[in-house]
Amino acid sequence: MRKIKIYIFHPYSKVGGADLTISRLINNLSTTKYDIHFICLGSPGIKRYLKKKIKITSLKCKRSFAAIPILKKIILYNLKKDLKFRKVIFLSNQNFANIISILALNNFKHIKKILIDRNNPIELDLMKNYKNRIIKKLIPLIYPKADKIIGISRELSKDLEKLCKSKVETIYNPSFDKKILKIKIKKKSNSVKSILCVARFEKQKNHMMLLKAFKNSQKKLTSNLTLVGFGSEKSNIKNFIKTNNLQNRVKIVINPSDVYHFYKRADLFVLTSLYEGFGNVIVEAGAFKIPIISTNCKSGPKEILGNGKFGNLIKIGDVKNLSRLIIKNLEKPNKAKILRMYKSLRRFDITKHIKKYEEIFTKV
Repeated sequence: MRKIKIYIFHPYSKVGGADLTISRLINNLSTTKYDIHFICLGSPGIKRYLKKKIKITSLKCKRSFAAIPILKKIILYNLKKDLKFRKVIFLSNQNFANIISILALNNFKHIKKILIDRNNPIELDLMKNYKNRIIKKLIPLIYPKADKIIGISRELSKDLEKLCKSKVETIYNPSFDKKILKIKIKKKSNSVKSILCVARFEKQKNHMMLLKAFKNSQKKLTSNLTLVGFGSEKSNIKNFIKTNNLQNRVKIVINPSDVYHFYKRADLFVLTSLYEGFGNVIVEAGAFKIPIISTNCKSGPKEILGNGKFGNLIKIGDVKNLSRLIIKNLEKPNKAKILRMYKSLRRFDITKHIKKYEEIFTKV
């Protein structure tokens, strides 16, 4: 049987949840069934996660809309080769990339176009700028031209359906991997409780809420906080830590090669995002059986945490309640809730993820 050709377009390939999810898809697709070609704008950070050799093309564009003519050229250049495949699929990731993909490839009728949204559309209203205003206007015009639209959480899919006036299918990220639990590390050398947050240092992740709550919690319970990530808010985070004399209690770790041993050492995981598409890090924390606190933001956290059955959900900006819950979870973690969380993680297993995508690749 002839192979299916799959182009995967992920403009800004960096170390993070999106690249990890895409790499897991690539690593688990059969090379006898699929021929994969990964496309990005700059440096392909996804290489860090890939376990197999695939064709990778960097468009070397600084601006995403400049990629439109280059994408056309790539498809035209590969046209004769691609027609030999049983089917050609173009899988695009992120709203702005999805618009670019349809604009570039709409006239190529032999290509099946699948769009994946990885953030709730509320992002376009919360992060107000000219680019997001244009994207919000273009989504209802562009998305209906796709062969399939996918959201990575149910609430995201519902909200996107309202905006694009098209059916959106939900496929959760494959965030649960039992292999990560096999890592071995030394036990903590002291008895001080440890809080962990793994999130890019961007406004979306709302680190200031966590830092304020952590500062307040120190009045009743001494603990340490580790912030793992990278991004444009690093200076602001460092300034807050210094101004509030938290240098001995807060540790910043920039883009470590292995993040999982931080989960293994943690006594509590906290995520204070303004919005999410899914929230891979919550699933990862659940896999290590540690208590979890997350803002009840759109979209993924409430679905992962079973509306509060498997972890604590709090209002965005409620620093006082977060501080209270930090103390409560460190002093007396709810073991039954933690166990329920762990048992629920089968929903996010890679085998279910692959099965759903292969069904789409066959039917689209």
